[in-house]
Amino acid sequence: MRKAMRILLVTQHFPPEKGAVRRLFEFASHFKDRGHDVTVLTAMPNYPDGVVPRKYRGKFYSREMMNGIDIRRSYVLPASNAQPKKRMVGFLTFLVSAIINSFRIKGKLDLILASSPPVTSAVIGHVLSRLRRTKLILEIRDLQPESGEQFGNLQRSLFTRMIRKVMKMLYRKADHIVCVTEGIESWMNTNGIPEKRLTTIKSGVGYDFINSHSNGIRKKFGWEDKFLVIFSGTLGWVRPLETIIESARILADEKQYHFVFVGDGQKKSSLEALARQYNLKNISFIGLQPLEEIPYYLKAGDVLVECLKEVPVAKVALPTKIFEYMAAGRPIVFGAPRGETSRLLERAGGALTFSPSYPEQLAGHIRALYSREVDGNKLGQQYHDYVSNNHSRDKWAGRYLRLLEDIEIS
Repeated sequence: MRKAMRILLVTQHFPPEKGAVRRLFEFASHFKDRGHDVTVLTAMPNYPDGVVPRKYRGKFYSREMMNGIDIRRSYVLPASNAQPKKRMVGFLTFLVSAIINSFRIKGKLDLILASSPPVTSAVIGHVLSRLRRTKLILEIRDLQPESGEQFGNLQRSLFTRMIRKVMKMLYRKADHIVCVTEGIESWMNTNGIPEKRLTTIKSGVGYDFINSHSNGIRKKFGWEDKFLVIFSGTLGWVRPLETIIESARILADEKQYHFVFVGDGQKKSSLEALARQYNLKNISFIGLQPLEEIPYYLKAGDVLVECLKEVPVAKVALPTKIFEYMAAGRPIVFGAPRGETSRLLERAGGALTFSPSYPEQLAGHIRALYSREVDGNKLGQQYHDYVSNNHSRDKWAGRYLRLLEDIEIS
């Protein structure tokens, strides 16, 4: 039996925050359950709404235990998804406060695992690996600044050129790089990182999604007789969600269809304004919902929609929510350039895709699923079975841990 490791996980975002942070929490829990000592260096929770829970307010440092994981929280300037400039300042405040508070973590560390974005988490990991003289694993969930520039979150500038240089330096300095998609791994290899220093560890999905049920969501909102088209996630600039509104407009006279947006983000108010402008009654914006209830909403849908802007970096993207959508056992309609996500759906049973530039394509898929020209029940079941057998988070966590153990002894 291999000796227990002491792992420091550096990430700005961690539960009780919502979103893809669930990946890191569940992986950390798996490492802990297998006998390893896990400490998390993270920020005071405030994402995505910029509101810090009362118990963390006004603190520069906080420590708590969560599922046996030692959580060390540092001050961050809180900012909502709708305040990108303030969030940038927040990244810098966490960079400074986390490095200062890292000196409170005593004893030897075997590995530092830093998850990026934001890029400042990778910088913190690099600095601490030098200070603590230990190995650094970078986890890259998204390419920055490339992704930000192409999706429109960042303007090309001297600032983004500096970020690019910093990240390329960190890629060279890291002992190993974990990529969350095969496309990111391929990009790294093309950009000079040796294949032996790269491993893809996908997010997978937890059993709370795989074994979920709808839990009365349709009755709660009065949607029992509707054919529900659901988008769940951040209403942000990465996604051309106006296409979904335009599709709802196309289908407005067909009263059986109802579109539901679950989530919040920078574009929520503009999307609501567009729906009001069109006087659409077939759309509901229900805002952020408790994390534990998201599986119920997905299960309640008849069609689940995801889309990304048509930019090159979208080809290497694999949104965490795709695994969650698949686990719900519902047909998925995906709008983006052909790439890693569409190939995953094809392997699982078939990909229903559309161009975000053509909302009529999305409307056509929705009609085909309603009329059963396309068997949505069969397709959804194929998705569910495929993700259950191949992409449970436990399976990916096991691969992750084996990788960390091998790196630690190498």
